[in-house]
Amino acid sequence: MARRLAAGDICPHTGRAGPGDDRACVLLDKYAGLDLHQLRHSAATHLGEAEIPRQLIMGKTRHKNPRTAMRYVKPGAEAIAKVTEVLAPRRRTH
Repeated sequence: MARRLAAGDICPHTGRAGPGDDRACVLLDKYAGLDLHQLRHSAATHLGEAEIPRQLIMGKTRHKNPRTAMRYVKPGAEAIAKVTEVLAPRRRTH
């Protein structure tokens, strides 16, 4: 029995199915030198740094478990500095 494709797997312009994950990995590596899994990590990291809610990151990465989705979110130095700034005591100006 053939697997039913998700709506996101169908090209809205051609109506055709895109390549599977394995084929996409091969093509990205061969023609662009990119790693599909690393792109997924990067996208989730950018979403996390943009303060996108966890539920939306889970939806985008198609994870059901929040812990799994959050493994992809690795905040950079700028995001950490922003949080540190919020926690830092304010200096008196008088």
